[in-house]
Amino acid sequence: MNTNTIILSVIILFPVILTGILITRLNRSQLRRVQELQEKNLEFESGIRRSIEAGVIVISKNETIAPNAGGFAKVDLQVEVQLPGKAPYQVSTCWLVEVDSLDKVSPGKNVSVSVDLKKPLRVFPNVPWAKPWIFGK
Repeated sequence: MNTNTIILSVIILFPVILTGILITRLNRSQLRRVQELQEKNLEFESGIRRSIEAGVIVISKNETIAPNAGGFAKVDLQVEVQLPGKAPYQVSTCWLVEVDSLDKVSPGKNVSVSVDLKKPLRVFPNVPWAKPWIFGK
């Protein structure tokens, strides 16, 4: 092999090897993230199963509309929970809300929810136009 062939081989193989290493690292990171999300999903599902219906009054909202979000906005809400037979209390929660329904979570609006009995600070939307945000803040 001459020097030019060796240099050419290195120039071709280096990016291929580097790309392989990067893809492997990204795949491991994504796998860990997916596993974390699956655990959170199971936790959310069990919370929803043991929840009871309630109502909330929206106190404040902060919405983030991301491009390519499938028509949904991430909405951080401060709400007052009204459980039957209990004193009202305030909770911060985060939901995905259809962009066309953002006015339904404006301050002062009443929204149907489900509240986790074991963790009453967990409030799930009980409406077809919203779903819980499970990815953390």
